[in-house]
Amino acid sequence: MSSLPSERKALIFSAGGVRLALRLAQLREIRELAPGEGQVVRRGEPVPTAWVSTVLGLPAGTARFALVTEDTPQAALRVEALHGIVDLGDAEVFQLPAHTLVPPPSPFAGALVVNGLVALELAVSSLGFAPLAPAEDPSEAPGSLGPWPERELRFTRGPLTFGVPVSLVVAVRDAPALATVPLAPRSHRGLLYHGRAIHPVIDVGVFFGLAPSLIPPEVLLLDAGGAAIGVVADKVLGLDRGREDDGVMRPPWDTLFGGG
Repeated sequence: MSSLPSERKALIFSAGGVRLALRLAQLREIRELAPGEGQVVRRGEPVPTAWVSTVLGLPAGTARFALVTEDTPQAALRVEALHGIVDLGDAEVFQLPAHTLVPPPSPFAGALVVNGLVALELAVSSLGFAPLAPAEDPSEAPGSLGPWPERELRFTRGPLTFGVPVSLVVAVRDAPALATVPLAPRSHRGLLYHGRAIHPVIDVGVFFGLAPSLIPPEVLLLDAGGAAIGVVADKVLGLDRGREDDGVMRPPWDTLFGGG
């Protein structure tokens, strides 16, 4: 049996500056609200309302629109901007990568990519109305291994220098656009769309006590246990061979990120 037209389309919108999506089959009504209008009322009854930016821990904006869901009981999701309806036949649909950690149950059902832009698909049943606590990074810094038996690509992150075996390096991207994932750990800087896939980008400097890099100058895509994962780099230094006591950090890249 073919799916209903509403199941093949999604609304793209934003809350707190993050692009989000919701299948039309989950929506009963889209309403634009007057300035200062707080409570959403439908057929004379108030509808429980969730400010999506607040729930996801994002900066709050003027939530002009209410997305009234088909759930029982219904909910009104307050959002800041609408970006149009897309046919899923014209989009790429993904599950979130395993290394993108968010608090369970995940408030995201997956991600859509339309014209190269990533939108996180909301899982309405997991969203709730109260602010959600973000996932946390490991409490201890990872260890550093000895020199690799092969040449390594070195990069800096803050005052630290890291070495990655050349065999793990998939690609290097300069100043890539990243899609923020709310509620992910501080080390998770976003999702990178590359090679018809989405990849989590991790700032390993956070594991060693550095503040997160807000705009990564470069991202190295690494093969970490069969999944390509981006690593934030301030500067790529080039190739070299490791030596004992050379001060280069060599964490276990294939097992470092968790969630796999």
